[in-house]
Amino acid sequence: AGVLGLASCVQAFPYDVPSWMPQILLDLGEHLHDPHPIQATVKKVMSDFRRTHHDNWQEHKQKFTEDQLLVLTDLLVSPCYYA
Repeated sequence: AGVLGLASCVQAFPYDVPSWMPQILLDLGEHLHDPHPIQATVKKVMSDFRRTHHDNWQEHKQKFTEDQLLVLTDLLVSPCYYA
């Protein structure tokens, strides 16, 4: 239920990054390897966030610390199948 609540908070702001959102995205990222359906929910939220915030990313990324950006980049980038 907690993951669904956090996911709803992120999805409520599809084109903005409130001050509380960076930490929530990192908290959600900790559940990427949880069992289904939690994993699917987190993947969908991350994918939607990436898609909806892409156009203004230069502005949005100012709301994140350097450490948060590093972790978020790892969460949003698809794994390379050739590595």
